Amino acid sequence: MFQRNRKTEAFVDFINLALGGFLILSPWLLGFKSQLGWHTSWMAGAAIGVVAIFSIADLFDTVSIPAFFESEEWINLTIGSWLAICPWVLNFNDDTMAMQVHLVVGIVVAAIGAVELWVIHHRPAEKERDKLC
Repeated sequence: MFQRNRKTEAFVDFINLALGGFLILSPWLLGFKSQLGWHTSWMAGAAIGVVAIFSIADLFDTVSIPAFFESEEWINLTIGSWLAICPWVLNFNDDTMAMQVHLVVGIVVAAIGAVELWVIHHRPAEKERDKLC
């Protein structure tokens, strides 16, 4: 089975937790004008934060959630993609600050999820060495 680097996983999970917290606080910190921007920021931030908390808990063997290893990355990829396009889908792109925050955080969260999925499915050269032996 693929061995995770716990330090890297924890670092990525804390980045996602920080991004979720930033999304929750950003309407107040940056003064969103759109109510949809406020609500989307709260919901997506809470979802990203909850996934990050479960992911951090999953790093400990005593609390391991077996099917969560790959699922968390798909969830983050989905939420990040939604965040990046939602200002136009929900029509709050006229609120420049909300649009920029959603776009940037969405791209970052989706990119982290995509890279993590790639790492899960493309193991290091050990996989090739095992085939040769």
